[in-house]
Amino acid sequence: MIKENVKNPLSCRNTVGAELADIFEIRGLENYGELLGVKDLRRKEKLSETIRKKAAFILDDEGLVSYLQRFEDSYLRDKPKYLEKFAKAKKAYKEMKDIVPLLKNEFNEGYDRLDDILDFYGVDSEEEIFEASDAQAAMFRRQNNVTVNPINLSGWLRRGELDFQSMTIEEYSEESLKTWLDCKEWESYIEDIEYFKALPNIFAKFGVALVFVPSLPNTVYGAVRWFNGNPLIQISDRNQDLATCWFTLFHEIGHVIKHKNVNVFDGSLNEPKSKQDRLEKEANKFANEYLFKGDDLRKAVFERKRNGHIMTAFSLAKEFDVHPLFTSHWLFKAQYNPSFQKRVHIDFVSNYQ
Repeated sequence: MIKENVKNPLSCRNTVGAELADIFEIRGLENYGELLGVKDLRRKEKLSETIRKKAAFILDDEGLVSYLQRFEDSYLRDKPKYLEKFAKAKKAYKEMKDIVPLLKNEFNEGYDRLDDILDFYGVDSEEEIFEASDAQAAMFRRQNNVTVNPINLSGWLRRGELDFQSMTIEEYSEESLKTWLDCKEWESYIEDIEYFKALPNIFAKFGVALVFVPSLPNTVYGAVRWFNGNPLIQISDRNQDLATCWFTLFHEIGHVIKHKNVNVFDGSLNEPKSKQDRLEKEANKFANEYLFKGDDLRKAVFERKRNGHIMTAFSLAKEFDVHPLFTSHWLFKAQYNPSFQKRVHIDFVSNYQ
């Protein structure tokens, strides 16, 4: 059976007709509809006095008349509350449905999909999710000048936490992380998607948890959080572009090295400097130095476009000693013949099918 997104709680309660049908069946009488002269007894929310008395006569149970009246009254009294709860739950699910793939079928023991989402968050109510999501969104807004979807953000971050909890990593060693950066082994694998996706295993040896989570609308490129002295770097496949993922990774590494024990959510990358705070400027500069040999490449691309100069990714790569994938990245950003710029597709959805 396909699980319902939101189960109507009223469907878990017997109508008075269903209660009477159960009583007949317990007594071994399956033809109660014929005996009572009532069709679809189980669907009846109300029973007439005549039917109640007839049932009591057939079953030889004088107390059944008052019992069925009390049962009916209780059901009808509670029905509006159940329907209100159902409507509220459906509205909550509509706001949360984008995060369902992030459950990865690990959370599937709830009585409906909404209950699975509560298990995913480890909470007892939708209100707790909304409160926590709003708090994270407030922190995001303080750090960024872009729109955020609070639920998508909290779901994306929660998936990263769960992945972090399942990882085995060493004690954090900043020295080991810097050694990997400076040995520049990674430069030989700039266009190698499999190498990039294998980086979590490499980083675990440095005590850095690196997790890849598919992008959700109006969330982030990446984030850094700290748990018990270990940094968690979380990256999305926003734009599904390998060059962007490399920049996001190095940007977040910049936060790890320069801003220890500071939680950062990055909703935009390499924006004009007037929009950046100090932390973002430092992280951008860190990434630019490692990947682009500074900021001269970016400046040259935009300036030459304004002046009508002809450029190619390969000529720029040779001039600035930068990998062609990254020079093409800046040409694409500048909208300089974007259809001719090389882009390598990458996504993180394979574990979420």
